Amino acid sequence: MEDQTNNTRKLLALDDETEQKILQNMREFRGVGTTLESALGALVMGQYFGWRVLKILHNPATYRRYEKVLGVEFKDVCPEITEFGQKKSIGYAITEKLGSFWAVVMGKRKVADKGLIDNQAEVEKQVAKHIASNDGEEKK
Repeated sequence: MEDQTNNTRKLLALDDETEQKILQNMREFRGVGTTLESALGALVMGQYFGWRVLKILHNPATYRRYEKVLGVEFKDVCPEITEFGQKKSIGYAITEKLGSFWAVVMGKRKVADKGLIDNQAEVEKQVAKHIASNDGEEKK
């Protein structure tokens, strides 16, 4: 899946078959409307930030629930990470600095504010703050 940081493109980049599958799942959906709404929002976020950012934002059960609601796997319809995700996701930037993406996703390493999306300067500031606080804890 190509990087979609250029806002002049369509909102979503889906092939016709995948789009029809999602639309069919929407038509057949039964349940709390906010779950469908959140799943669709996750799809948009995933396309612009990457599925790795979705993994950081959601616990594994929620991630799977949204995939089931839409009838797709995010890895198949979203890039792994985009330039946008690298620049704006505090959680992703911290996992990159720590070299521990899966440990953070699985909750083995705690990262405060991992769900925050901000500008690149704030992301860099939060990464430095997190690394400094972790260094202090490890020296105890």
